Amino acid sequence: MFISVSVQGQGYKIRLHIRQMANQQVILANYFDGKTYAVDTVTLDQQGIGAFQKETSLSQGIYALLFSPRHYLDIWIGENPYFSITADTTDLIHTSRIKGSPENTRFLKFQQKLFSINQQKQHIFNLLENNIENKHKYTSQLTKLDRRIQTNALHIIHKYPASTLANFIRLTLPVFLTSEQNAKVHYWDYTDFQDSTLIHTPIFKNKLDEFFNSLVPMNADSVYAASVKLIEQARGCKPMFRYLVNYCFNHVITHLSVVDMDAAFVRLARRYYLSGQADWVDPILLKAIEHEVILSQNNLIGQLAQELKLPTLEGNWVSLYEIDAPFTLLLFWEVNCNYCEQEVPLVKTKLLDQFKEYGLKVFAVYTQDNPQEWENFVIEHELYDFINCWDPEDQSNFRVYYHVNSTPIIYLLDQDKRIIAKRLELEQFEEILRQAFEQP
Repeated sequence: MFISVSVQGQGYKIRLHIRQMANQQVILANYFDGKTYAVDTVTLDQQGIGAFQKETSLSQGIYALLFSPRHYLDIWIGENPYFSITADTTDLIHTSRIKGSPENTRFLKFQQKLFSINQQKQHIFNLLENNIENKHKYTSQLTKLDRRIQTNALHIIHKYPASTLANFIRLTLPVFLTSEQNAKVHYWDYTDFQDSTLIHTPIFKNKLDEFFNSLVPMNADSVYAASVKLIEQARGCKPMFRYLVNYCFNHVITHLSVVDMDAAFVRLARRYYLSGQADWVDPILLKAIEHEVILSQNNLIGQLAQELKLPTLEGNWVSLYEIDAPFTLLLFWEVNCNYCEQEVPLVKTKLLDQFKEYGLKVFAVYTQDNPQEWENFVIEHELYDFINCWDPEDQSNFRVYYHVNSTPIIYLLDQDKRIIAKRLELEQFEEILRQAFEQP
């Protein structure tokens, strides 16, 4: 679903001389979305010499030379992907030499210094673990090493400020702040969202995950606002814009179990997908997104519930909005549903029987068209205190208004018929009602 910026010109040639890899295969892998993908392979000759070479272009960013699952070297693919590498697999980070690519030479030196400092940090962590009484001393040493990492990064950034490598290194800089709110506001201060090479690095996806999972509150308004703020910073850089739209949308989809997250789904879908801005999306997928928006947009948390005027089991008519109750449980169910057979009777015994004296009412919509089965179930389970109604002709459009694509589905409405909870376990509805009625 994504596209990438490719290096200028045509093709690439990366020559290798890795003596220990004679007659063995080396893989050139691309970092993308938190994973690595093989883009080329080469089997080195008896002297450990060979080359990755194709006429097609490579996307700019960080690539991994994979010698084995545990031995790899990160290299930088920039505007001139024609260079050579010699290395010894027994100590890749210190023995590697690169010719023909000054940017890679700088990147390698950056990695070497980072590797050395991290080794020192690990040593101090080990000392701290066994000498907790000297915590202040070791913490101070760790802080100094972090400052050295920052100094190393800033040296390259100041010397080559306009380079894509500098943009990547900026991404590695820690934000030294005193509060979580400041961290959220300034987390991306060093990030250039107009540089799509960041997409092809091993840390960009991780930083996005950390930002959304640790700093952005898990509710629809916060996630939507944070998503739009990031995406709009990438406008004008199509690959980054595309990546962030997809990332943020997928983040919302994976958290739809959060009670109000479908509101963020609807708003992001309308803003970017249904508006035509996400012009890379397959028409079939776009149609599916549009369909889900239609089913979700009328039953979001905080919205007033759609009116339902339906015939009852006794043949009378009942209106949802004429139900006078501090809370109304809106239940959609059917007889021939194993889950309904278990849950619907429990709605009576665990919820209605417990909170009926406080005014709770159950507006139970039978979703099928077999009145005899419906009546038998009501009698068998003594559901007489439910407001039992149905819509055999589908005239109320309840399946669209309330996203009834399975059963049972339950909504909790307040006295104004505003949706305050939905699609929860019965125990969760019970807890909400207990708190509302101030039960111990």
